[in-house]
Amino acid sequence: MEENRQLKNGQLTVTVLKNGALASIKAGKTMINQVNGNQLDGSLMNIYLRVFSAGQVKFFIPLLGPEAASKLKIGNNQASWTGSVNGLNYQVELLLASHVWFWTVDLSSESAYQADLTYVQDLGLGESSFVESNEAYASQYIDHLVIKEAETITVCSRQNQSQSGKYPYLQQGAFGALKSYSTDGFQFYGTAYKQTNIPLAMKQADLANQKYQYEFALTALRTPRFQVSLQTARKTFYAAFLPDQPSDNQQKLFTVEQLRCEYEKLIKTKSEQNWTTQSPLQLKNSVLSGRQLTDAELQQLFPPEQRKQAEISSGQLLSFFDQQRHHIVLPEKEIRQERMTGNVIMSYAKVEAGQPVLATTQYMCGIFASQTVFGNTNLNILSTNTRNALNVFKASGMRIWLKIAGTWRILTMPSLFCMSYEGADWYYKLADDLLKVSVEAAASGDGLLFEVESAQQREYDLRVVTQLDLQTLGKGLQLLNQNGSLTVLPAQDSLMAKRCPKLKYYYNFTDQQQVEITDWGSETEKYLVFEYHSAQKIKFTLTTLAAKADFEIVKQRAANENKLIDFLGNLKLQAAQAPVAEYLQQTDLIIPWFVHDALVHLLSPHGLEQYGGAAWGTRDVSQGPTELLLSLGHFDQVKKIILMIYQHQFIENGSWPQWFMFDEYADQFADESHGDIVIWPLKVVADYLEKTHDEAILDHELPFFSLQAKRPTTRTASLASHLQDQLNYLQTNFLFDTQVSSYGDGDWDDTLQPANSEQKKTMASTWTMELTIGALNTLVQSLHDHPRLKQNVQSMVNGMERDFKKYFMQDDVLPGFIQMNQQHQVKPIIHPSDRTTGIAYRLLPLQQGILSNIFSPKQINRALQLIKDNLAFPDGVRLMNRPAAYTGGVSHIFKRAEQSACFGREIGLMYTHAHIRYAEALAAVQLDDQAWEALMKVNPINLQQRVKNAALRQANTYFSSSDGDFADRYAAAANFDKLKTGAATVKGGWRLYSSGPGIYVAVLQKLLNKNV
Repeated sequence: MEENRQLKNGQLTVTVLKNGALASIKAGKTMINQVNGNQLDGSLMNIYLRVFSAGQVKFFIPLLGPEAASKLKIGNNQASWTGSVNGLNYQVELLLASHVWFWTVDLSSESAYQADLTYVQDLGLGESSFVESNEAYASQYIDHLVIKEAETITVCSRQNQSQSGKYPYLQQGAFGALKSYSTDGFQFYGTAYKQTNIPLAMKQADLANQKYQYEFALTALRTPRFQVSLQTARKTFYAAFLPDQPSDNQQKLFTVEQLRCEYEKLIKTKSEQNWTTQSPLQLKNSVLSGRQLTDAELQQLFPPEQRKQAEISSGQLLSFFDQQRHHIVLPEKEIRQERMTGNVIMSYAKVEAGQPVLATTQYMCGIFASQTVFGNTNLNILSTNTRNALNVFKASGMRIWLKIAGTWRILTMPSLFCMSYEGADWYYKLADDLLKVSVEAAASGDGLLFEVESAQQREYDLRVVTQLDLQTLGKGLQLLNQNGSLTVLPAQDSLMAKRCPKLKYYYNFTDQQQVEITDWGSETEKYLVFEYHSAQKIKFTLTTLAAKADFEIVKQRAANENKLIDFLGNLKLQAAQAPVAEYLQQTDLIIPWFVHDALVHLLSPHGLEQYGGAAWGTRDVSQGPTELLLSLGHFDQVKKIILMIYQHQFIENGSWPQWFMFDEYADQFADESHGDIVIWPLKVVADYLEKTHDEAILDHELPFFSLQAKRPTTRTASLASHLQDQLNYLQTNFLFDTQVSSYGDGDWDDTLQPANSEQKKTMASTWTMELTIGALNTLVQSLHDHPRLKQNVQSMVNGMERDFKKYFMQDDVLPGFIQMNQQHQVKPIIHPSDRTTGIAYRLLPLQQGILSNIFSPKQINRALQLIKDNLAFPDGVRLMNRPAAYTGGVSHIFKRAEQSACFGREIGLMYTHAHIRYAEALAAVQLDDQAWEALMKVNPINLQQRVKNAALRQANTYFSSSDGDFADRYAAAANFDKLKTGAATVKGGWRLYSSGPGIYVAVLQKLLNKNV
């Protein structure tokens, strides 16, 4: 069977799926859409027809894809979909020119109808590797310009991140009148879509009519209502592409006259052939959400006296914790949140740095296991991960279909969701039953257990459907079904098979159950289907071992919880240790969850939004994981991390890449690094020596890594010699003949890289200098048996301290950076005297001067006062006193700071990691109550009690930022002061994958140790 067809004209290629949906639109190497369509769901790209009766929506239908049942005709550069619904006839025609395409919709009916049309196009606007590595990130850098003229609306979108030196541009509009628009999928679908499966836009009279720059770039354009009768009504939409728009996105680049001329040429050359559409598995997107639990039913599951930190809004219970620190979330909360409640779970026997683990990602709305992976989280993936935050596509990962009254329905939003550290339960209340789905990781490291059970012991037909990841497994993957076990083998020519020849995934089924195992697939999609008939309970396991794993969820969950508590060791909270009694329970509940997040960062590097990872960031692994391990006394693991990091030091120059794969894929690493990267491994060694006095580690013989050959060297040297190579690298990269560290390719905040790359050669980061001085001083004080190394370190730090005072401390405000010429003349950047950026204060130098013991008592007080006056906000301290200017996406002073169209993450300036360092600085100068207050601003449990302007967010995971809830950069600039007063709402950023959770626990441990 032919799987799909392609339309082509010039640089444009449109792929049409067998189910009648569009898989993708490409213009050369540029992926126009954001998420590729699939054979089960169809596509985000569509045109929706709404029909009205008495002024209300009578029905709506997408005209393309599996829900439409249209007849499809295909030509070389054109396609048409025809059909009829409730007596209304439609034809949708797609025509491709070389750089522009047109959608024409013809509607007619013997009866008179009022109708409107909504055109929808998701946007990636980047090379496939860029867009598909993280759709949310790609969206953050798409700038939308909305132009309203008379009755027309035009949306001009520019990708501000360079795509091989170009900035793709797309202009969308219509030849006729348009009444409303929206620019982001959160506006179109709405957060309640996770439960209703109905786009919010289909219920609204008009689209949002507001530009929203967020993480789901999706253009929607809606016509006014019009009459449909025997006389055909025609509406035409267009999309026009340019491979490069080098200027700020401030004007449209195509005129309607130009586009009409292109359209008239195309309609004269139509030629099409019939093509039969077909949907696989006979599955429609019919969803099944759990019914609302009554108070009595909820009390039976979780009695009120066993609940902790209940989250209540307007009398409605939203979430709570139980006695075992499980986090329970109700759909009443989930439908209000932009981010899906979720967790990454891991199967591991003990914490062992560098040891591969089996992991999977779970989400509340019926995503039971996505991005299931053993080891490398980019390259060893078994099942696909979800590609957006609203569960729009339901093919990804592992899903469960239930047959109810003869109809297959997919489980989505449960009645209740209960998360443990390494597993979860989904409760679905049905008309006469309670269905429980449970997934738990084996505490022994053996695998994952899946279980579905009926409370009333009713029998059901079920299908467990898993979409396999063909990008990593390869198109030639093998499925071996024998002896109650299914083995998934990667294709022999896949990188996974070549690098991990012993890696196989085994599904094991209980002997007493009959399961039909089938697969459906094509060259681009592959699904495993486990079908059960008349089953009261199903159970199967997934392992990477040939031997069957048979374990009970209750026992494994208890073992996982005990393992984590044992790992925490002597970290104990006492009533006298917190300034507010309520803080104790909230902190006690969040600590194990933050430790869990920190261990994911170490053992299985990826997160919920940032599902790509797999590598150790040289800076990252040297902070969160090592500081956590040092604070809890797991010195053996810190030692192992040190030895692993130094085996990735480049023999050619003594430095490191920004990130590196630490497993079978070690030849993959970053081709650049920021100026501070070389310091972090040295700092870990210094901190380790200060804690353990294990100076013998410096005599370990270790290989290097070759930057050119991309492999370990045969030559070895002692760790002390490796450290000397670091010092040599620093010496070589000082500015001119000073002892000022060069900026290199950036520092911790890489959004502030200069737009003019030549400036990097004459810049220095104040924070990097402070960090280096602090690390070198700690190393000097910890060296006793290596006098030559100690002397070299002491000599370097003396020179750096001298030049820091000379070039950086020229008044009582530290600059963010300095620029130096050959005559040693210095210009401060981000400073009250800086008229170029207009930004006066930067957080990092002010707090790092305290942490590195550089400041005098007077300077400490001055720094803390500057932070309080200029950088302290109700939700935490910000990286700068104001954001960088934004004018449509072209960098003039800073790079990414002026490219991101979304005011989130580092761009929004409240980066949690940096805020925790502020808490650490407060603790370092005995301001313990203030340190506690700072830590509690980023504890998500009942956060609205402490941060009044905080939006709802998941309460058991780490958020990497607190983002001002502004529609775009312009609104953020105009209303930034509202963040200072608390008048603007703040919402949680990306979750889980960060050094922050480990640092948080380490800082808390410092506070607690003061009271021991």
